[in-house]
Amino acid sequence: MKHFHKILNRTAVCLMALCVATGCFKKVTTNTTFVVKSIIQAESGGENRAATDIIAYAYYTGSDDWMVTSYDDALRGIITDSLGVERRTQPDVVGEPFYKEGWLGNYTALPLDQSPAMVVVVSPETRMYAYIFKELNIENLPETYMTLLFHPWKNKPYTEGMATKGGVWYVFPPAPLPEGEQPDTSEGTEPSENE
Repeated sequence: MKHFHKILNRTAVCLMALCVATGCFKKVTTNTTFVVKSIIQAESGGENRAATDIIAYAYYTGSDDWMVTSYDDALRGIITDSLGVERRTQPDVVGEPFYKEGWLGNYTALPLDQSPAMVVVVSPETRMYAYIFKELNIENLPETYMTLLFHPWKNKPYTEGMATKGGVWYVFPPAPLPEGEQPDTSEGTEPSENE
């Protein structure tokens, strides 16, 4: 009987060592900080530059049956279900500027802990917005990086990114200015004769 207990104890010790060696007790998480780099290409074939004044937020939606119906809704943080019945107005996550030493550009971070998350990014500078449905299906990835390219010269909605679920941005063209409002042309104006 003693011999049986010795074998049983040794087996238990070996199994515990094997579990520790293979990570059985390792904490597994799918939480991630979703980091978006926002870029603007002002004209077709033009140079890319960092977007400014980006607004970003996320909703935990449970499905991808949600959308942003207008630029004004995107600015106000409103999403609508695909049937147009339900609206949500309080994002679950609000983006914060993200800085890493040596990085240039406009990065926004959103800590996500549920899936799918509908991430919305708004560029007031271009009057454009985009959204993506992000699945959290990769374990132990503390940060997830994606780039979003705004093309204000496009006049129709387009997709940006990888053609896989969770990799496609739905991007919408610049919203028209409100009636009576003039575009900011201060950058491209020519000097007057008196200057």
